[in-house]
Amino acid sequence: MHEREHPLHSMSSYLGSFPPRLPRRIIEEWLPRRATVLDPFCGSGTTLVEASISGRRPIGADLNPLAIALSQAKLAHVTVSDLEFRLNDLAHGFRGETEIDEFPELLRPIFHPRTLAQLCYLQRSLVEANPEDIFLRGCILGIMHGKHRKDGSTAYLSVDMPNTFSMSPAYVKRFVEERGLQQPPVDVFGKLRERCRWLLRTGSLRERPDSLVVAADGAQIHKALTRQGISSVGGIITSPPYLGILRYGAFNWIRLWFLGFQQGEVDRHLDGTDSLDVYLSFMATFLDSAAHLLRPGAIAALVIGDVVENGQHLSLGERVWEELRGVAPFELARLEADDYDSTSKTTRVWGQERRGRATPGDRILVLRRRRIAGSARRRSNRPRGAPKALGGELPENRLGSSADC
Repeated sequence: MHEREHPLHSMSSYLGSFPPRLPRRIIEEWLPRRATVLDPFCGSGTTLVEASISGRRPIGADLNPLAIALSQAKLAHVTVSDLEFRLNDLAHGFRGETEIDEFPELLRPIFHPRTLAQLCYLQRSLVEANPEDIFLRGCILGIMHGKHRKDGSTAYLSVDMPNTFSMSPAYVKRFVEERGLQQPPVDVFGKLRERCRWLLRTGSLRERPDSLVVAADGAQIHKALTRQGISSVGGIITSPPYLGILRYGAFNWIRLWFLGFQQGEVDRHLDGTDSLDVYLSFMATFLDSAAHLLRPGAIAALVIGDVVENGQHLSLGERVWEELRGVAPFELARLEADDYDSTSKTTRVWGQERRGRATPGDRILVLRRRRIAGSARRRSNRPRGAPKALGGELPENRLGSSADC
């Protein structure tokens, strides 16, 4: 981990996450001090943590319940002593393997019966409004499963798994059987104590009662924040959904079980697409909504992953601006490539042969809100197929979860 990175960034892996230095650099260069920083596709909360560290108010939104849980956990103001007191209280109430209730049979090859019983107990016992419980929930999600160390020890709760993303249930079952793996009798409470001390070894984030993470559709973010009494923000830093690449539910079905969700319902809710036309229409709708929250001169910095279309490398960030310039109420402030170390990007889960198909690189598209008189925003030259502004309830189908921010 970079010496400037807060340990909280390592709470949990998250598909497509970008390095903390990226939002940190954008914040330092483009946003005024004490500005409110909005990430409408907040993922695991990288942008929110960096905003909080910088002294700015973080606001995040996402449709992925895993993203909401992790972002809320990272922003929770807790201490190691309070967490240990809460863990002792929870451990005192645990009654053994009788705590196991209904759970997918697919979990049996992954967890020892006692470990599974503790997870079932904690799943029922953690309270939504308690900051310690919010933090502990995030810690559990980060250590649910993963690869054991070479000496056989582990920081995780599961059998020795290939990585921290969920392979398909059939693959997991075959993987365990072919290797004759045994589920270790891991004590969840003990692992949580270790994890809390590690994540908070430099202290928690400063307390910010005005920080906010909401379950909301980023494409209609101004409506969601209006319901929270927020009419404007100082700037937006986000990584919009990838173009038809990631299935967050399928790659996180074990974690989603702990949160009480099914992978299918999450992926249907997020509704990714391989269509470039629909993606551009989505971006037009998002920028129109974002413009409602930004004053003239404020910026929206978008980290957009490149893709490979029909064998050709496509700079999606450049294509978005080509299609939406003159349509979205923004002007171009900067468009640049982010030359990060590709080995640090979380899409490496696919391996070398598939990594390029996911995101050969990222573009940072920085847009500045321009002043538009009257009703110019209600335009007739919306890109072909772009959805009109939606009112009331969130739409059934939409792109809605970040690559992370």
